[in-house]
Amino acid sequence: MERTIDFLKYRYIAIGASLLFIIVLGIGTFMKGGFNYGIDFVGGHKIIAKFQDSQDVPVNEGVIRRALSDFGAKVQQIGDESKKTYIIITKLEEAASDNVQNDDKVPVSKIELLKKALNEKFPGVSIESEETVGPSIGDYLRKAAWKLSLMAIVLMSVYLAFRFEIKFAVGGMVALIHDIVMSIVFCGFMGIEIDIQVLAALLTLYGYSINDTIVIFDRIRETNQLESKITFTEIINKAITQTMTRTILTSLTTLFAILALFFFGGETLHDFSLVLIVGIIIGTYSSIFIASPVVYGWEKLVAKK
Repeated sequence: MERTIDFLKYRYIAIGASLLFIIVLGIGTFMKGGFNYGIDFVGGHKIIAKFQDSQDVPVNEGVIRRALSDFGAKVQQIGDESKKTYIIITKLEEAASDNVQNDDKVPVSKIELLKKALNEKFPGVSIESEETVGPSIGDYLRKAAWKLSLMAIVLMSVYLAFRFEIKFAVGGMVALIHDIVMSIVFCGFMGIEIDIQVLAALLTLYGYSINDTIVIFDRIRETNQLESKITFTEIINKAITQTMTRTILTSLTTLFAILALFFFGGETLHDFSLVLIVGIIIGTYSSIFIASPVVYGWEKLVAKK
């Protein structure tokens, strides 16, 4: 006889844990001064520079990053490693928000100091290109990004409304919003820089999370049609139990690929892969302990009327 796990028994513990997670990390984000936006959303400078290995120390991302630590620079290698070409990015608020003076008392922007530091610490370096994203453009891109995220949620809601009964649509949307909020406060609390890459990771998680939820909902509907003699509580628990193997295997195989990015993808992909790892864990958890309990609660509420 197939053993059914009573997942619904732990629904209040799960909901309480989620609320505690969101409140604690939300307060932590607020106390740290809010979200850490990247150059795409606050403005900044990007330099493409070509280096030459010195006799003492070979040039790589870590060496450049440490040499420019005072400027809060992000460094990423581009092209073949032998070409020694790197992108160096600094935020506007860190790189050029105010002016300092040189020895002749002439105002010099910090981006000029950055280039001066490059020339001093890496003889033979050449600046291939330089570009700036202004604060107004960054503000526009930040607002556009949040609007696109909101649009994705609205379109997902429309899809769920047509795809399922109202109770399943509500359960799916509550779980999706739960995942979004938890992922965002995690980014804020950990100080993860929210840029285009991280936004792409969050949008990816929207689809991943709802897909896992839909699999469970489909099994609940099938079980409800085939097992008319058992209670709705037993139907949900049985559906989750039957899809558990699929859920675990899918999540694990996805996590293995992302863990490879996290450990071997370099500094540039670190935040992107970390958000995906945490988001997949949250999405898997919410499909079982948030979405399904909401469906159960909606069914009980309707039955009382």
